[in-house]
Amino acid sequence: MQAAASTSDYMTLHIPPQFPVFGRAAGVCHQCKRAKTRCDRALPACNRCILKKTRCVYGRQISANNSAGGLCSGEGEDVMPSKDIRACCLAKVPLDMCYKLVGMISVALLSGVDDAEQEASLLRMTLKSAGLTATSVAQTYKDTIHNWFPIMTDDQIDQLVEYYAWGQCRGIDGMLLLSMALISQPPCENCDLTMHSNLYQTVKQSFLLLQTTAKSYLKVLQIGLLLSLFEYGHGLDRESELTIAGCAVICKLNNMGSIAQSKDNTGIGIDATCRKAVIIMDCLVKLPKYSKGEQTPSDSGSNLVTADAHLDGKKIKESCGSSSNFEMLFQVAGVVRDATQYIKDEKASKSSPNLYPVVESRLRSLCYALIQAAGPNSLVFCDSIALALRYVTTRSITEQRYEADHLYLASYLNSMHSI
Repeated sequence: MQAAASTSDYMTLHIPPQFPVFGRAAGVCHQCKRAKTRCDRALPACNRCILKKTRCVYGRQISANNSAGGLCSGEGEDVMPSKDIRACCLAKVPLDMCYKLVGMISVALLSGVDDAEQEASLLRMTLKSAGLTATSVAQTYKDTIHNWFPIMTDDQIDQLVEYYAWGQCRGIDGMLLLSMALISQPPCENCDLTMHSNLYQTVKQSFLLLQTTAKSYLKVLQIGLLLSLFEYGHGLDRESELTIAGCAVICKLNNMGSIAQSKDNTGIGIDATCRKAVIIMDCLVKLPKYSKGEQTPSDSGSNLVTADAHLDGKKIKESCGSSSNFEMLFQVAGVVRDATQYIKDEKASKSSPNLYPVVESRLRSLCYALIQAAGPNSLVFCDSIALALRYVTTRSITEQRYEADHLYLASYLNSMHSI
């Protein structure tokens, strides 16, 4: 209980950010981009833009709800200030355009032929209707998601932007770019960006269609991971669970069961990273939700994402200062999954009494280690672990009361027998 209380106090003093973490508006102004220099980000405008007497992306009011690069007109050569602090709503993408996007995927799957030029044109109109460009989407994604959820390489992101600029963007690449736009864009104040979003429905339906193809399975997996992350972050727990179950099936069908896979130039296999991301998301969607009542997570797909990620509290504390946030999430997932499975087994009366002290000890060590790490997403896990500790403590108190009542009854019977 002490660990749970510590977590509660910590979260009271430091309000956790929304998941995923959205930072300040990102991007560089076009003047600095042409000169291949970086904005110094000095508000209200960078020095270069002041000298050129042009509007800088940092000259507008910075808000977590603004898309990167500002609202662009035409091909995005000019940066326009937003009319208010709210970004253009992605839910207002025309429905007929969304139908065309899904139809584009269907035709490509049935015919086996991609009309990359036509698909790029349709993608350009879709992004323009939302006031975005491929460059602004990519820049926002890099600064809000990519740093802590690196399921794509930098080269892959840059390549998507190049395909878009050349006017040769295949349907699956377009869907990956749209899924990046979806997860990188927080909802407007006046719109519920959930299941009613046209763009969300487009990406969701396209992902369901793309699961039927064996080609470009890694890109399909990346789309599914971003989609699941979006659904989880917006409270669509059941949809997120179904999406990540589909991702687990993709991993199994394409022999991605092993964490050690092929390596890229950085020495980290992107397919292995995606595999870890599936394990992390599978852990997240199966965490018990205290506020919504008791829910028993289904076992669909849980057997597909078993992870060899068991670390004790000491190792986690040692890795807090050296591991990346993504690796920390992966390590934590192994411990939390053990605890979640124990709680499920206990409810079904299948848990071993000897396992209880081990799980309790690992939960407490993990909770303290995460508080010390204080990573951008650690508090998300701390909250869930505190709930699990609350359950463990309640169970422990119940057992103590049962033992006390049993001793009292035994002493009472002995006293009655002596009389």
